[in-house]
Amino acid sequence: MSGQIREGSIEDLLCRPPVHIDGDSIRARLQGRVVMVTGAAGSIGAELCRQIARFNPQAIVGFDQAETPLFHIERELAKSFPALAFHAEIGNIARRDDLDRMMLHYQPSILFHAAAYKHVHLMEKHVFAAVENNVFGTWQVALAAANHGVEDFVLISTDKAVRPASMMGATKRMAELVIRSMQQERGTRFIAVRFGNVLGSNGSVVPIFLQQIAAGGPVTVTHPEMRRYFITIPEAAQLVLQAFSIGKGGEIFALDMGEPVRIVDLARILIQRAGRPPDRDIKIEFTGIRPGEKLHEELNLEDEHLVPTRHEKIRICVSACSVDSQQIETCLQNLEQLVRDRSVSGVVSLLKEIIPDYTPDSALLKAESTLAANSENLLFIADRS
Repeated sequence: MSGQIREGSIEDLLCRPPVHIDGDSIRARLQGRVVMVTGAAGSIGAELCRQIARFNPQAIVGFDQAETPLFHIERELAKSFPALAFHAEIGNIARRDDLDRMMLHYQPSILFHAAAYKHVHLMEKHVFAAVENNVFGTWQVALAAANHGVEDFVLISTDKAVRPASMMGATKRMAELVIRSMQQERGTRFIAVRFGNVLGSNGSVVPIFLQQIAAGGPVTVTHPEMRRYFITIPEAAQLVLQAFSIGKGGEIFALDMGEPVRIVDLARILIQRAGRPPDRDIKIEFTGIRPGEKLHEELNLEDEHLVPTRHEKIRICVSACSVDSQQIETCLQNLEQLVRDRSVSGVVSLLKEIIPDYTPDSALLKAESTLAANSENLLFIADRS
């Protein structure tokens, strides 16, 4: 079995009907507009570009630092939508000059911010990269959007931002708070959209399982009770566009993705589809929960209640707690200093202060202690040499 899977069979894995959208309301917001997508070379960003192209925008600016996948989406859109003005632009979301240059040149009126680091276990090892990209990158893009008169800003968020147990989740929750704080002072309409794991996206479980099955196994699952909410790539992009068409500014939207799916059940279905009896021809091995992972994810906080919208699959997370924009700005400035100081413990402590339900993995601080001890040993050796 190859490492690919047909989109229809991916939808079958969800055991629920596909979502439907109100195309007219989306078209009314996108037609004839210049739309910018950050992270345009990623799974969600590229699909957003494909979906936006269907609604006759004036132009799409695809912004990413990944040259080769950006090249591929540019070629794909040129073939599928030959009349579309698609501008593939390489740059870094954390560099203000790159953003100002794009904004001044193309003058987008709508921006979808899909650029982010997403792999939980990697971000546990690369704390400063997670903060710089997911927090400061979002801050810089949001400031540039506000300063250059962008009308609508849509942050792509994640269920891992709810009661986060990982650095990835905590930085995405911080990005949500940045967006909410900016809505209070700016003319731009800022919204965020949360959803769960995306089936078939780069580095997700389905492609990994398919590769393991093709190699004869074993298929590795972290825990027998690990469950996740799943959504397909097209569904995620379509519902993001639908939430955008509903948003008035300041909302955090949560997508209804049905019931969570056990990862081990997903593995068994894929093994069976390959014509190989699970637990006999292809073994399933449990490897243990990795740092930052939770057994179950959630879509809303304890102090948030879900309010229905005109679309049955989209709800607004309404919180009784307000966001203090001055506190967020001070936090960001302090966070910058802690990143410069390379203080993992300082970053974790500050994020916990601003996100009280963040539960950092103990391995984070243990890793910093080990690093500090190794540094002291190296200094000791240097002194003796």
